[in-house]
Amino acid sequence: MFALFSPGTELARFRRGTLPKIAVVVMLFIPLIYGALYLWAFDSPDKNMDGLSVALVNEDAGTTKDGEPLNAGDELEDKLLEGADLDWHPTDAEDAAKGVQDGTYYLSLTIPKDFSASAVSVGTDTPVPARLNATYNDSNNFLAGVLGKQAMAQVKDAVSSELGGQVASTLLVGLNDAGSGLRDAADGAGELSTGIDSAVSGAGELVAGLDSLATGTVTLQDGALQLSTGANQLSSGLTELSTGTSSLATGSNDLSTGAASLANGTATLSEGAGSVASGAAALNTNLGTLSEKLTSAVPQSESLAAGASQVSTGLDQVVAALTAADPSNPLLAQLQPLAAGAQQVSAGNAGLQAGISEAAAGAGQLAAGSSSLAGGAGEVAAGAQSAANGAAQLSGGAASLASGAAQVDAGAKSAQSGAGELAAGADTLSGGTNDLSAGAGELLTGGNALSAGAEKLSAGSHTLADALADGASALPQDSGDLIDTKATVAASPVELDADYSTEASSFGEGFAPFFLALATFVGALITWLLLRALPTRALAAGVSGFRALATGLVPALAIGLGQVLIMMAVLVWGLDIHPAYLIGTGAFLYLTTVAFLALQQMLIIVLGTAAGRVASLVLLMLQLSSSGGTYPVETTPGFFQALHPFMPATYVVNGLRALITGGVDARMWIAVAFLGILAAVCILISSVVAGKQRMWTIKRLHPELHL
Repeated sequence: MFALFSPGTELARFRRGTLPKIAVVVMLFIPLIYGALYLWAFDSPDKNMDGLSVALVNEDAGTTKDGEPLNAGDELEDKLLEGADLDWHPTDAEDAAKGVQDGTYYLSLTIPKDFSASAVSVGTDTPVPARLNATYNDSNNFLAGVLGKQAMAQVKDAVSSELGGQVASTLLVGLNDAGSGLRDAADGAGELSTGIDSAVSGAGELVAGLDSLATGTVTLQDGALQLSTGANQLSSGLTELSTGTSSLATGSNDLSTGAASLANGTATLSEGAGSVASGAAALNTNLGTLSEKLTSAVPQSESLAAGASQVSTGLDQVVAALTAADPSNPLLAQLQPLAAGAQQVSAGNAGLQAGISEAAAGAGQLAAGSSSLAGGAGEVAAGAQSAANGAAQLSGGAASLASGAAQVDAGAKSAQSGAGELAAGADTLSGGTNDLSAGAGELLTGGNALSAGAEKLSAGSHTLADALADGASALPQDSGDLIDTKATVAASPVELDADYSTEASSFGEGFAPFFLALATFVGALITWLLLRALPTRALAAGVSGFRALATGLVPALAIGLGQVLIMMAVLVWGLDIHPAYLIGTGAFLYLTTVAFLALQQMLIIVLGTAAGRVASLVLLMLQLSSSGGTYPVETTPGFFQALHPFMPATYVVNGLRALITGGVDARMWIAVAFLGILAAVCILISSVVAGKQRMWTIKRLHPELHL
């Protein structure tokens, strides 16, 4: 193993001196430095977007929603600034456009003046998506535009989510309003159901009342029939009473004849005075009894007449009520003849009452006459024989009178029996009338319940109709096209419009500035690997440092020109990348080549060939990670941001972006000035150092590190 360090090995020459040992360390760490720098610089640019400068223009004029002011633009601006995911700079449209153009801002986001109106338009008849306008400039940084698009897409998604929630809220409020109307309709339906139930219950009660009414009517019919039978019996009794009174009249006539004979035969009265007195006493007794019975029959006939009148009046009222309620009621055909018969019974009772009263009066008078007759029996003592004969005749008349009185008594009894049956019929009729009244009451109750149920039914139906109308009005009635439009807007409530100050047509064009800068630097590096930065023959000739420098630089510049021409030809015809300024791009590339050749020549002349080339390689690695040619430098660690302004590749990339994409501004001219000054300074330093190297030293003849 230790033989590796023997004088015959390649590493033996690195044992002497400090610089060779440093070179070994550099060789060991160059791959690590190269890889570590890249990994460090581009570890997570997407997590450092807060350094990406973005202009924010809020032009939203606001709107109103449900009578309340709404400015969605202000809300979005506040959330963006609060989130600080990007380096937002609130500004106006003019400053934003200028800033994006000159690189102050990588991009801009504009909230248009109709943003709020569009955000709530989904609930109107003219739904349109809310729009955001993003402006990019690939001359600033191609990947900044890519990252910006991703960031704007996230902003769009966030706003879409927010507005989508509002859209859903609007739709749900509408549905909730409709649901409220439907709930009111359900309440109305409940009231309607309750009213129907009440109506059904009332109808049941009405049916029950009608049933009771029918039963009462049947009972009334039976009572009326009994009343008719009693009235017939009363009529028969009255007929018999009339016959009795006729017989009584005949007897009275006979009695009158006998009295005449008595007057004529007073002579014979004496013989029958005892008999006459006895017969007169018996007659007086019988007539008193008859008078009492007839007198007691008068109040009964009056009660019978009053009952018959009440029955007639009640039947007339029932007929009138049924006629008013339903003229076609079949019960009327039965009740109307009954009412007419009741009226006739009432009229007959009136005649009966008058006859009984007259009979009672006659019986009273007859009793009085009999009494006088009995009193005068003692006075007719003189005509006893004649009185006896008259008494015999009077006895026959009294017998007839007694027979008539018996008949009157029988008729009175029949009249009394008929009056009893009539009273029973009247009671039955009264009971039926009571049942009819109760049935009518139940009918009224059922009708009231039915009326109340009908009112609830009406109120419930109105509530149901109003609630359904409100629910229907709360629900949209859109056409098919409008529904499709609303669905589209609801699915994508925000649209992002993009425009460009300058736009790279492809990734190749976007990355061309960085890779062309890299190519020119590597081209210079390879050139100085093959050419001598400072030819020794020129130094030996004793020329000035500048002329000695030029001896090596001019051939390198010629090769560099060829490199540029070849690169431009391949760029245009091979890769189909067409710079906006073709000649300007070629000239700038050659200026870059001159600057890089001069820079690397200076490093070689000042530090020596080996150290100068290593320094060039290290410079290349630093430039690749800090020039901002890929990701925006603001997304890299602070170390690279600090190096960024001092790296030549920074200006090369800026100039090529402007010339290739077409956004020429002050940055391009600054890049031209920087590269020109860099080339001049490097040539000046190289000239001074080269002039000092015209004198050879042992160190130069035997350097510690040489290739």
